[in-house]
Amino acid sequence: MEPEQLWVIAYDTPSNRRRRKLAELLLGYGQRVQWSVFECRLRRSELQRLSSRLQRLIHEQEDSLRLWPIPDRSCAQVIRLGRSEPPPDWRD
Repeated sequence: MEPEQLWVIAYDTPSNRRRRKLAELLLGYGQRVQWSVFECRLRRSELQRLSSRLQRLIHEQEDSLRLWPIPDRSCAQVIRLGRSEPPPDWRD
């Protein structure tokens, strides 16, 4: 079986519609940790599929999307301060 890698995925878009669609898509792959930031454990094939779907959703002239790989050895060193997830009453 393919190993999983932790990815931090962040986006910024002026479009409420695209923001909602990006969030819905990413919630299917991982956990929201900030308003527009997600942590996703993905196999290479999942990353390729997700990247393709994200590419189709964004508007390249208006939106910004970043994906950062987090090595397993670094996961234990992550420092979390404050809330670790959005409040339960949060809405897109």
